[in-house]
Amino acid sequence: MGNALAVPTAHRPLHAPAFPTLADGLYTAMSGGGPQQLRKGQVTEEVHLACALGHSLRDFKRYDAADALRRYRAWQPHAFDVSEPLKEVFEECQSGLPPLGAGRRVWLRGHRKAVGAGSLARVAPLGVYLASDPKARTQASLEDSALTHYDPRCQLACAGLTAAIAKAVTSGAELKLEEVLTAAESGLLLAGAALGRSAPDYVQEVAFAQQLLREDLARARDDDPRLYGPELHVHRAQHAIHVAFRLAFWELLHAPTAQAALIDVIHRGGDTEVHGAVTGALVGAFHGEEALPAEWRKHVLEALSTQKGPLWDVYHPRHLLGLVAT
Repeated sequence: MGNALAVPTAHRPLHAPAFPTLADGLYTAMSGGGPQQLRKGQVTEEVHLACALGHSLRDFKRYDAADALRRYRAWQPHAFDVSEPLKEVFEECQSGLPPLGAGRRVWLRGHRKAVGAGSLARVAPLGVYLASDPKARTQASLEDSALTHYDPRCQLACAGLTAAIAKAVTSGAELKLEEVLTAAESGLLLAGAALGRSAPDYVQEVAFAQQLLREDLARARDDDPRLYGPELHVHRAQHAIHVAFRLAFWELLHAPTAQAALIDVIHRGGDTEVHGAVTGALVGAFHGEEALPAEWRKHVLEALSTQKGPLWDVYHPRHLLGLVAT
């Protein structure tokens, strides 16, 4: 829902009030549109890939990196838009070298720079399906991010987010916000240790990534998360992983409702499709489905229902509901 709501504001440098005042505006209902002229409630790359991941989890009853990558690549011919980092990885998969190493090779060729928050926006299914298995969930989060976004910051952020989602969906009504933050911090520590063991050549980068992401969680607790500064800015692509991660946890802690959190996110501009997907996964896990407007749910679940093809048959968000049943 967060991703679909964000379609008309994606990559726009919108003016928004300084934190902690929440942003508001015209886009409080599903409207579609955007550069691709999408239908009301239609989703984009982030949710399409989450659906591909969900199908893989259900079919294998576990996470399988090779199968996940195969499904991500199978999605490309049906996509109406593919992000640049993903395009580069897909091209590298055609190089003749092992496809499972494509993400790492692209990262090294790019001088070890973070390449966006795309993996963070698709991994929520791991937090749900593997909610009760911290070891498997951590390893799956690291491996799935590494397929396309190898940078340790991306891998660890995915592990921190899925740990928070797992805590939210396995706890009762008495769950406190601080417990979700603690789960995310624990997820970062567990993932940092695992990644340090599996990638000893990058141990310093892993330690630095862990430090930065823990700082993101600390800043998320503040009234001002410092997302309009010279280093981190909602409208800039640099350090996008930190913006998406920090913003989602700030909304969880400061927005009074899940609905208010998503409306604020999409009216701040920048990569709102990613921010909406990440924030929506986190606040949705904590507040629950009923906290979001019935109209939003209806538009997302019924979008493209009259159109046959892969975007309905395979990459439609209604397929994600099956993860809850299993």
